[in-house]
Amino acid sequence: MPETQPHPLDSIGADEISRAVRVARSAPGLGDRVQIVSVEAREPVKTEYLAWKDGGLRPRREAFCVLLDRGRRRGVEVVVALGIDGDELVSALELPAGAQPGIHNEEFVAVVDAVLADDRYVEALRRRGVDPATVHVEPWSVGTFEPATARLARALSWVRADDDGDNPYSRPLYGLVAVVDLDDMVVVRIDDDAPGTGPPSGEGGDYRGGGGRPYRTDLRPISIIQPEGPSFTLDGRKVCWQKWDLRIGFHPREGLTLHDIGYTDDGERRSICHRASIAELVIPYGDPSPTTHFKAVFDTGEYGLGSLVNSLQLGCDCLGEIAYLDAVTHAWDGSPVTIPNAICVHEEDDNLLWKHTDEHSGRVDRARSRRLVISCIATVGNYEYGFFWYLRQDGSIEFEAKLTGIVHTAGWIAPERSPYSLPLGDGIVTSNHQHFFCARLDLDIDGVENTAFDVEAVSEPRGPGNPDGMAFRPERLTYESESRARRSVSPATARRFRVENTGRRNRIGDAVSYELIPGESVEPMQQPDSSIRERARFLDHNVWVTRYDPAERYPAGEYPNQAAGEDGLPRWTAADRPLLDEDVVLWYVFGAHHFPRLEDWPVMPVTSCGFVLRPVGFFDYNPALDVPPPEPAGHCRPVGAADG
Repeated sequence: MPETQPHPLDSIGADEISRAVRVARSAPGLGDRVQIVSVEAREPVKTEYLAWKDGGLRPRREAFCVLLDRGRRRGVEVVVALGIDGDELVSALELPAGAQPGIHNEEFVAVVDAVLADDRYVEALRRRGVDPATVHVEPWSVGTFEPATARLARALSWVRADDDGDNPYSRPLYGLVAVVDLDDMVVVRIDDDAPGTGPPSGEGGDYRGGGGRPYRTDLRPISIIQPEGPSFTLDGRKVCWQKWDLRIGFHPREGLTLHDIGYTDDGERRSICHRASIAELVIPYGDPSPTTHFKAVFDTGEYGLGSLVNSLQLGCDCLGEIAYLDAVTHAWDGSPVTIPNAICVHEEDDNLLWKHTDEHSGRVDRARSRRLVISCIATVGNYEYGFFWYLRQDGSIEFEAKLTGIVHTAGWIAPERSPYSLPLGDGIVTSNHQHFFCARLDLDIDGVENTAFDVEAVSEPRGPGNPDGMAFRPERLTYESESRARRSVSPATARRFRVENTGRRNRIGDAVSYELIPGESVEPMQQPDSSIRERARFLDHNVWVTRYDPAERYPAGEYPNQAAGEDGLPRWTAADRPLLDEDVVLWYVFGAHHFPRLEDWPVMPVTSCGFVLRPVGFFDYNPALDVPPPEPAGHCRPVGAADG
């Protein structure tokens, strides 16, 4: 046993996974074909955690395990107490019939083997003149496009060239889909809408080595050095930078998480956010062709991003003075797996922080901005998703999702062009689609008793108080209960979403608060009664506010895989719980709209979306006044200046 206990908010370690799985497998009633879908540290209830911070009892360390009993076709939730003197089974709960745990990464690998071993699938390849040894098979979740009586996946197909590094997405097979029973790992059906059609040539699909062109030769090195080391300190999972401190977590489903974020203001540590994460990522496609019409995947809820996180490389994925944190996940059998360098922590120069030139004296005062970056990158099949959290010297927090990778492709055999996709070459298209993220922000603005509201600009009509017709003012809508806290963005009126603490006032008597500033977003293009909208009802609004409940973790519920959509934010907010001076959670839904471009092929330049949390009256003055002015010399020099 380790000599010291982990912090209550620490993510689960390798030894803890082994111990938890061993106990979980001893739960009564399990069959002999049990796989481990997920293992996580069960985070303490907030009241218990805060009591411990104030000197109370340490919360019991527990592991939450989701098992798949394949023989009985049931999911099982198991809670294990992890104690210094021994571990014990706390509870084992069988999921209702039809509730499907997420799909483990190794389960998808097994699907590939099952498909390639199926005689009907091999025969379909031969009708197309395709060697089965060259085929790239990619499983997809089925949503509600298949009966919920079995645990299923669909499999799409592409053809690889002889080169191991080839881009298979340049050779899609049109109209060929295999449906696989995941419990028995057998193909139950082959859908073949175009027998005899082979793959496209794959011409123009290579993105390596300059894509067939020589690399540029006019790039000169940029060196980022910190001779005295970085300004942050890292103690285990706790990072301190400038006046910020927080704990960095890792979750098998959400990937990177942030915890207990605080800012020290004039010697007082002030709480801002108990937990921040991207709780869901949904990608609905908008192409009704045979091999794409069903594509609407929950990358977080159905697959789990934790095991898909990359091992980052210095100088390639992260630049500068870097600190890395490993992440621990597990194989399908429950054995722990460490992902080295899964999370990157570093500082970046961020241009101007503030500046003013006094015209009378000619004096120039300025500060240069620096930000702390906490990031990870996950590869989900064809796409890469970068999750970047920024802490800034002005007290703001920003999240940026960076999307890159290879656009998903499909075959196309009709002579006419489809309005739902973009041709990339002869016989290959990429489909219109959207990416929707849902941030779960458990804000604690100077404590847990908070109130949420929105503020937008209102143009005042002409009248005695506005004779010139130029006046405008803010208008507030307070979310008294959850039914009033379902809101959408309004760029035309600069709508902002705030959380305040009415029990603490700033120097002019206003309640201290933080506000969420929406970034670029988009409405879902799917019909309200479509399968994905039924399953992801949280897409109906950009902002939801709920009362804190540790069981309410994901906007579409705990188990969206093959679910019809009855769970999550709509069900919770139907209770219409009061929100005034309560412990509230802000959920923000934002998205990237993707009409593909030729410039996105064969590998897509990064596109971004996100949001900013910034203080509004939280501080009495600009909190970055004490950032020292930049040194005018150092490593800077005008272009053309001689060395010396």
